[in-house]
Amino acid sequence: MACMALFTLILEFDGGTYISQLRAASVARAVAQYPSQLLSNKTVSTLAVRKRLAQSFSTENPVVIEGVQNVWCCSGSAGNKFALLNIVATA
Repeated sequence: MACMALFTLILEFDGGTYISQLRAASVARAVAQYPSQLLSNKTVSTLAVRKRLAQSFSTENPVVIEGVQNVWCCSGSAGNKFALLNIVATA
Protein backbone atom coordinates (compact mmCIF):
# COMPACT_ATOMS: atom_id res chain seq x y z
CA MET A 1 0.00 0.00 0.00
CA ALA A 2 1.32 3.44 -0.96
CA CYS A 3 2.20 5.96 1.73
CA MET A 4 -0.62 8.47 1.93
CA ALA A 5 0.48 11.96 2.93
CA LEU A 6 -1.87 14.49 4.45
CA PHE A 7 -2.33 17.61 2.33
CA THR A 8 -3.95 20.85 3.41
CA LEU A 9 -5.62 22.71 0.53
CA ILE A 10 -6.33 26.40 0.86
CA LEU A 11 -8.67 27.83 -1.75
CA GLU A 12 -8.93 31.61 -2.21
CA PHE A 13 -12.00 32.39 -4.29
CA ASP A 14 -14.49 35.23 -4.64
CA GLY A 15 -13.49 36.89 -1.36
CA GLY A 16 -13.53 33.67 0.67
CA THR A 17 -10.91 31.32 2.04
CA TYR A 18 -11.81 27.61 2.15
CA ILE A 19 -9.54 25.08 3.85
CA SER A 20 -9.78 21.32 3.51
CA GLN A 21 -7.56 18.31 3.98
CA LEU A 22 -7.20 15.01 2.20
CA ARG A 23 -4.82 12.09 2.00
CA ALA A 24 -3.07 11.25 -1.26
CA ALA A 25 0.04 9.49 -2.50
CA SER A 26 1.39 12.71 -4.08
CA VAL A 27 0.61 16.38 -4.54
CA ALA A 28 -0.55 15.64 -8.10
CA ARG A 29 -3.00 13.03 -6.77
CA ALA A 30 -4.21 15.51 -4.12
CA VAL A 31 -5.01 18.08 -6.80
CA ALA A 32 -6.68 15.37 -8.91
CA GLN A 33 -8.86 14.37 -5.93
CA TYR A 34 -9.72 17.93 -4.94
CA PRO A 35 -12.47 18.57 -7.52
CA SER A 36 -14.72 15.86 -6.06
CA GLN A 37 -14.22 17.32 -2.57
CA LEU A 38 -14.89 20.82 -3.89
CA LEU A 39 -18.20 19.75 -5.46
CA SER A 40 -19.55 18.67 -2.08
CA ASN A 41 -18.43 21.84 -0.25
CA LYS A 42 -21.65 23.85 -0.10
CA THR A 43 -19.90 26.81 1.53
CA VAL A 44 -18.21 27.57 -1.81
CA SER A 45 -20.64 29.49 -4.00
CA THR A 46 -23.32 27.66 -6.01
CA LEU A 47 -23.21 24.15 -7.43
CA ALA A 48 -22.85 25.56 -10.96
CA VAL A 49 -19.81 27.61 -9.92
CA ARG A 50 -18.31 24.66 -8.01
CA LYS A 51 -18.69 22.51 -11.14
CA ARG A 52 -16.83 25.09 -13.23
CA LEU A 53 -14.09 25.38 -10.62
CA ALA A 54 -13.81 21.60 -10.30
CA GLN A 55 -13.44 21.31 -14.07
CA SER A 56 -10.82 24.04 -14.06
CA PHE A 57 -8.74 22.35 -11.33
CA SER A 58 -9.07 18.88 -12.87
CA THR A 59 -6.54 19.80 -15.58
CA GLU A 60 -4.09 21.70 -13.37
CA ASN A 61 -0.56 20.62 -12.51
CA PRO A 62 0.67 21.99 -9.18
CA VAL A 63 3.72 24.26 -9.29
CA VAL A 64 6.26 24.20 -6.47
CA ILE A 65 6.63 27.42 -4.48
CA GLU A 66 10.32 28.29 -4.41
CA GLY A 67 11.98 29.05 -1.10
CA VAL A 68 9.72 26.87 1.04
CA GLN A 69 9.37 23.13 1.45
CA ASN A 70 6.30 21.04 0.66
CA VAL A 71 4.19 23.90 -0.74
CA TRP A 72 2.64 24.09 -4.21
CA CYS A 73 -0.03 26.12 -5.92
CA CYS A 74 -2.27 26.06 -8.94
CA SER A 75 -5.03 28.27 -10.23
CA GLY A 76 -8.39 28.00 -11.84
CA SER A 77 -11.39 30.09 -12.67
CA ALA A 78 -15.14 30.09 -12.88
CA GLY A 79 -16.29 32.61 -15.43
CA ASN A 80 -14.31 35.77 -14.75
CA LYS A 81 -13.55 34.85 -11.12
CA PHE A 82 -9.98 33.74 -10.38
CA ALA A 83 -9.25 30.95 -7.87
CA LEU A 84 -5.92 30.24 -6.22
CA LEU A 85 -5.31 26.85 -4.62
CA ASN A 86 -2.34 26.48 -2.28
CA ILE A 87 -1.38 22.93 -1.31
CA VAL A 88 0.75 22.14 1.75
CA ALA A 89 2.08 18.68 2.61
CA THR A 90 1.04 18.67 6.25
CA ALA A 91 2.18 15.25 7.46
